[in-house]
Parts: sequence; C-alpha cells; structure tokens
Amino acid sequence: MTTDHLLIDYAEFGPPVGQAVLLLHGWPDDASTWDEVAPVLADAGFRVIVPTLRGFGNTRFVSAEEPRTGNSAVLALDAIALMDALGIDRFMVAGHDWGSNAAEALAVGWPERVERMAMLSTPPRLGGMPTPPFEQAQRQWYHWFMATARGAQAVRDDRKGFAHLHWTNWSPPGWFDEQTFARVARSFENPDWVDVTLHSYRARWDEAESDPRSRWLEENVKATQTLSLPMMYVQGDADGVNLPSAAAQVPGKFTGPFAMIHLSGVGHFPQRENSDAVVRHLLTLFTGDPATLSDHHDRSLFMKKATPLLAGIAAAGLIAVAAVGVAQAQGGPGRSSQLTQVAQFDHQATGVAVTEDGRRFVNFPRWTDDAPISVAEVSRDGSLTPYPDAKWNSWRNARANELPVGEYFVCVQSIVPDGHGNLWVLDPGAPGNEKILEGAPKLVRIDLASNRVTKVIAVPGDVALQGTYLNDIRFSPDGKTGYITDSGTRGAIIVVDLESGRGFRALDGHASTQIDKTVQVTLDGKPLVRPDGRQPAFAADGIAISNDGKTLYYQALTGKTLYSIDTAKLRPEVSEADRAAAVRTVTQTHVADGLWMSRAGVLYLTSPTDYSIKRLNGATVETVLTDRRLRWPDTFSEAKDGTMYVTASHIQDTNWFTPGAPPSIRTQLFSFPPVK
Repeated sequence: MTTDHLLIDYAEFGPPVGQAVLLLHGWPDDASTWDEVAPVLADAGFRVIVPTLRGFGNTRFVSAEEPRTGNSAVLALDAIALMDALGIDRFMVAGHDWGSNAAEALAVGWPERVERMAMLSTPPRLGGMPTPPFEQAQRQWYHWFMATARGAQAVRDDRKGFAHLHWTNWSPPGWFDEQTFARVARSFENPDWVDVTLHSYRARWDEAESDPRSRWLEENVKATQTLSLPMMYVQGDADGVNLPSAAAQVPGKFTGPFAMIHLSGVGHFPQRENSDAVVRHLLTLFTGDPATLSDHHDRSLFMKKATPLLAGIAAAGLIAVAAVGVAQAQGGPGRSSQLTQVAQFDHQATGVAVTEDGRRFVNFPRWTDDAPISVAEVSRDGSLTPYPDAKWNSWRNARANELPVGEYFVCVQSIVPDGHGNLWVLDPGAPGNEKILEGAPKLVRIDLASNRVTKVIAVPGDVALQGTYLNDIRFSPDGKTGYITDSGTRGAIIVVDLESGRGFRALDGHASTQIDKTVQVTLDGKPLVRPDGRQPAFAADGIAISNDGKTLYYQALTGKTLYSIDTAKLRPEVSEADRAAAVRTVTQTHVADGLWMSRAGVLYLTSPTDYSIKRLNGATVETVLTDRRLRWPDTFSEAKDGTMYVTASHIQDTNWFTPGAPPSIRTQLFSFPPVK
C-alpha cells in the first residue's frame, strides 16, 4: 500500500467487513511474528491488518530524501496512514516491542479511533522516559552501544549477528530454531534497517531528534500521564531484556478497564513462544466485556510441556469460547496444517501457473479495480515482476481508447504452461467480466526460456461472442490443441488449433456447459447475492484433461455436475449432435471453480462454498482439506514435485457481493502436498 511516505508491505486476514485489528511487530523481528495469531483472530471474524514496519522486509521509503527515522511516534504515523488508505476508521491494536510503543502513540494521537489496546513486552512511555535503574540499564546495553560511532558501525557490519544475540539472550534457551531466525533475518536485509534501528534507539534517549513530522505526537506522549481505553499488558516472566520489575508501574498508567497478564516461562517474544496463550488473552480483550478484565498469571506454557494433549484441548476450547461473541455465524473448521501461504497480493488474483523449473506466476483479471499488473512472476520473497515485461502489462481501464487491445493484456483470467516450454495467457478481453472489447479476446504464447511473446492468437467475434468470457484452458499432450471454457452468458467449450490459430465453439448451449438454475450459491448458510439480488452466474468454468489427452472434464461453476467428453469428439469435423451424444455425467459434485488433473491422475476440485479442496475418488467426491483462509479457492497449478498450488480469489469479498468493499482486495496464493 502506497502512502505519502512509504510503500508499506502488509498482510490482511479475515472478512473485509469485520471489526479491524491492527497487529504491530517489534525489533528485531518482522510481521511473521503474528503468523500464529492473525489467522485465529480472522477465524473469529476480525479483519486483521499486519503491516511490516519501515526499515523491515519489503516496506520501502517513497523518496530517497525521506529521513530514515524510527521513533515510536513516526511508526504510529505510518500505521494511521495505512489505516486511512484502507478506509478503516476505528480499530483495535496489539503491539509487541516497538509495536507496543507505536500502539500507545496511536492511542494518544487518535483516541477517537483506537477502541482497545494490548501492549506486549515493552512498557508504555506515557509521561516520558526516566533513566532506568542500573540493573535494567545493563540489560539495555545495546541502546547505549548503538549511540556510539563504533557501536553503530558494528551493527552495520553484522546486523544479523547483532539481532541473533538478542534472540538468544532475551528468552529461555531453545525457544527458537535457526531456520525460523534465518527467515526473519531476511527482513533485516532491507537497506534502511540499520538507519531506522539506530535512529529509533538514539531518539528515545534524546541522542537524536525525532522525525520532524512526529514531534507533536512525541510531545503528546510525554505530556500524557494516563489513558482510559480498555487495555491489556502482556509480560513474560522470563523476559531477558525488560524485566517484570520494569512493568511494575504499568497499571498506574491506565485508568480504564485493565488487565496485567503474566506468562510463566515466556521471554520477550510471547506471541512466538506461547501463541495459544496470547491469542486467548487477546480474544478476551477484543471480544469480552471490558469491565470483566482482570489480572492473570498464565502458566499454560508449563501445562503444555507437561500434558500437551490436555493443554491443547483446553486452549482450543478457551479460544473458541472467546470467539463466539464475534463470530457466531463463522463456525466450521479453522486452519489446515497442510495449507501453506506462499504469497499475498494487493489485488484480486485468479490464475496461477507453476513451471517445470519451479517458476511461479499469477494473474490479476481487472474485475473490480484497475490492477497495475495483469501477469506477474512471483519471486521467493513474494514480490511481483510484470511478465513478460512492463509493456504487455501497461494497459489500463482509464486508457482503454488509447492502446490497441490486441497488443496488451486487457483482462487476464488464466495462465497455464503447456508442457512444451511455453506459458499461455488467456485474455477474455472483458474488463469487469462485462462487455468484450472488440479485438481484445486472445491467447498469448510466451517462451519461458527467452521471456518473449512468440505468438498471439486473436479469438474472433464469431467464436468469442459478445457475452463470452474465456475462463480457463487446457492443452492436448502434443501441445497442438487448446480447450477453453466459456463461462459467459452462453456456455461452450472453445477448441483452438494452436498452430493455425483457428477455433470453433463446441457444445454451444448444451446443457452440460450451462448454468444449473436449480443451484443456489451459499456461504456460511447464506445465499451469496449482489445488492440487486443476483447470485454468481458462471457457465462452463473449471476444466481438466486426462494425462493421455483423451478425456476432457468440465463443470459450470453455478452447477453441481461434473461432465466429461472424449476429446476425439472435439474435432471440427464431428457434428454437434455426435458431440452431444458423447457427453458423459461423471458424478454429482458441488459448486466448483477450478479443476486440475494431477500427474498422479488425481482430479482436484475447488469448493468455494465450504472453503475446501476436494478430489474425485471413483464416483465419489472427497474432501482433501478445509481451511477458512481459502476464501473462494479458484485455480490450481502443480509443481514438478507434485506440490499443488491454489489461489484464493475472495470473490465473496469483492464489492460485487460486499457493498462498501474497496475496489482492490487482498488475495493469496497457497500450496498443499499432493494426495497420497
């Protein structure tokens, strides 16, 4: 998200209409510190926003001239700018370490917007920061070390070693593994990390000036003696940097509902060390009656070590009870250990493609917003590069009359590798899933070795009729034929000779390619409808082809029947009557979007209405996994090792079905292991 001063990398979880919760990470850490917390809050119905702070990870300064500052008040200004950009007025906040003091500054500067607050591991600075007692100052040696020129240079010379020392010293031995630290430490490779770090610690002791924009807020924090909002302070009893004694004065800083939570056996990183306990207490704060907040000494970490099964059951039960008040209607299962989030995007993604050599691509269809990229390669850190180049991705809705639609991506719906060294881009040429722009429907072939477009096949108006929406494509094993579903107003299978470029409509208007008018799309027991009462209406959508290329599978999204046809019947010389007679009913299914035939011969189906991935087993459809993060599982692809990838396109969260939702929505790419 771009603000006046930063390009802020952030993650979002949960329904866009849920009560907003802002989670702020600390130092030396990154946004992944909330990975075990945010999804549980989202499952309870909250809209959870998790930004990466300035100087960390992929968050970048907009201008080279911007001062690389890191004082708490400027972090609060960054956070409020993000919430403004997201259109979020009132919210609750939990912050750890740096994030704790940024949360406090938010409550001081915007009391009308911050409803409830949790501070973890770092005490408030209300009323100013006195010089700490010698014992505490000794534990904060690194503050004074960074105030010197030699100390600053040492941090520049070995930022990861400096951070690792604190991870080791601040919490009980063995609390983290080196792989976790290595993943987090990649966030410290940000070119501004050292400068922001040095300024943060120097400014708090008046060894550097606060960011000029934030001085008013720094002064307000110093002038404010108490806050009255509902508040929780979480302290690890084994914290190696901020001793429990350092929090002795915290209760006196808050005159409203307050709870002091002591976590036994936990060090400085409670959300990492005992995430179950942190989630449980946050849910108490965020969902309960503030008047019932009370101090608590939580020994659940020791319980978990002694009796992991009982502790796990107890924690799960407590979290569920706390969540009921916010998410009574959500119900159902939460997260699957099989599902891994690979990347998150600021715009709606539908298609995914994984190539033989492990490259990953996604596309953005330009349905509800004017997405700045249509096709992108996804790097290992989740960043996007326009593919095959910026020019092909430079078309915009606002410039629709200026650029030739046949030479740019207009509204890409699907991207699929053909197994012969090419990535094919399917462009229906109908922004907003509405009117086709004349000349825009096309297939674009990109050579993966050279990253260059090598062929463009225009789909003519007698094949891509007005009302057609080219949805997904599969290829014959020899790479010579493409089969495309038309999910528009008159469903069909479009067959394209990829050598000559000629195509034709098959099963045009046949019952198997049409919407099933008896099907009602429901989510969480409620019909999914637009404000005017329309429900999703997509004809032939999901498509898969057998590994020998002899059988094509397909289904209408607004349908409940999986069909198949012998691909020999999809040749131009075969009559429509013969094709219709060759259609076979495979089985009764469910509302399904994407289909995929794996190399192992498993036919996967997405199941958007119950957040699931399913598979065909004989004539039976079985659930592979269910996870509420799969908000409209959309399209599959498969890696060489069999790992399956699936996008969550959040169709139900778009302003089509959620009035007031922003044009751009956050979506994700996930992976899961293949069915054995």
